[in-house]
Amino acid sequence: MKGLIFEALSPQADAAPNRTDVACFIGFAKVREIDTPTALTQWLQFEGWWDTDSSAGEQSGVESLYDVPVPVHSWEQFDQLFEWDQRPYGDEVTLGATYLGAAVRSFFTQGGRKCFVVSLGEPVALDDNRIARDAMLLQLVPQYTGQRSRRSEWHGLHHLFGLPEVSFVSMPDLAELASIYREDTVTPVQVPPAEPQFVECSEPTVSTQDKQVINLAAPRCTDSEYVIWRTVVRRAAQWLSDFRRDVQLLAALPLPQKDSEAARDLLAFMHLEGWLTGTLQTTNSLATAFLQLGYPWLQMNYAGDLPANLEPPEGVVAGVLARNALVRGTFRSATGLTLNEVVDFHPQLGQSQQFGLNPAAPTQASPQAPLIDRVSLIGPTVDGFRMFSDVTTSNDINYRQANINRTIALVMRAARAIGEEYVFEASGERLWQQIQDRLSDVLAAMQAAGALAGRRPEDAFQVRCDRSTMTQQDIDNGRVIVVVMIQPVASIETMRIQLTIGDGGRVSLSALGMEAA
Repeated sequence: MKGLIFEALSPQADAAPNRTDVACFIGFAKVREIDTPTALTQWLQFEGWWDTDSSAGEQSGVESLYDVPVPVHSWEQFDQLFEWDQRPYGDEVTLGATYLGAAVRSFFTQGGRKCFVVSLGEPVALDDNRIARDAMLLQLVPQYTGQRSRRSEWHGLHHLFGLPEVSFVSMPDLAELASIYREDTVTPVQVPPAEPQFVECSEPTVSTQDKQVINLAAPRCTDSEYVIWRTVVRRAAQWLSDFRRDVQLLAALPLPQKDSEAARDLLAFMHLEGWLTGTLQTTNSLATAFLQLGYPWLQMNYAGDLPANLEPPEGVVAGVLARNALVRGTFRSATGLTLNEVVDFHPQLGQSQQFGLNPAAPTQASPQAPLIDRVSLIGPTVDGFRMFSDVTTSNDINYRQANINRTIALVMRAARAIGEEYVFEASGERLWQQIQDRLSDVLAAMQAAGALAGRRPEDAFQVRCDRSTMTQQDIDNGRVIVVVMIQPVASIETMRIQLTIGDGGRVSLSALGMEAA
């Protein structure tokens, strides 16, 4: 019948907290002026992000999709919902990708299957001043009081409270917001044109000259602007350490301004600023297992819509880690996977820059290590572009390999799921044995898959949940403490993980240490 349209609605799917391939991108992109798809509206209401009895659920979706997590399963779906390809520039709007849009595009190009997108509003104008950029930085990681309020009161990074599926989080606009616009123009390296083919005549397309954003300089940080970037990254990493220890923060190192200390020697600059000293509790430190820095910036085969045609690598890294989790297992290093559609990178790092040590680095709080051991570097090989290293910024060498932290996160997710299942059970010998058996089954499966060392399960892990792990006060208060010791396949040490299952089935990491294997 003419004018009759049937719309197939996808069934509501429960969250899968044990997935380790889901990313969350938080940034800025304008929402398209279309009605929110019915399936998405139902999901937002079903999950509690929209109140069905308030005006939020009755809006057409233009404004109400801001500052809520939107599940995205393909690049086409993201493109349908967000106007990612226009940027304010002066008094006009020009063609050009937002960094949030570019990251999502690269995530799916590298093999990602699902992500959440939190758009906090329209992107910053390319020539906006410091005041406007600082205001937007505060939206990414707002101050947190420690009280878990309603979902409608969460903002920015705090949405991770309600997204148990997420394993990686990225803020692709961060490098641009930390810097300020500079009038420098560049002559970008153009992507080689495709082979000519005969096609049918079509409507005229927008000329390359109209895409003027490519002729602008990429955002670069001065030494003082790096302080702004570091402050936001450190606050985000600290929040994850306190509230979501099963999530990895992926951040791109900003490009350094020419003739700055960072441009002369990036590793020396990181040590000079104290980024690689101690832990997050140390002033200025970014040394933590919850942070993975990516570098250098990339040029993509399909792009041409970013300043200088350079893209921060968060989206690429997130997509590769997602593909690694789906194809090989998240506990494996992602260094062996080829990167799709990457054709060039900047800056060009020599062997001495990648592998050279900084003689001025302290030997106690920050052990000497080359840049490739502190930053996840990307570069060309004979088989294409690959990640040269898959590392965190942690000073503890046992947590330096990022796949080790992902292995711990996998155990925590399994423990959380078990804790939620037994939350209404009476604490006692029967419950303790059930939890111990369930966790042992999970770890045995991990050992069989190659995540844990040892030929037999008993060589790979130990699980204890009895009166030796809890005091009488713990038992009286309904707290269940499980001690897990595992031998990750990539580590020569034994990890001792102490998990506490408290009110509401929430699992917290009570203690974490190392013992000789």
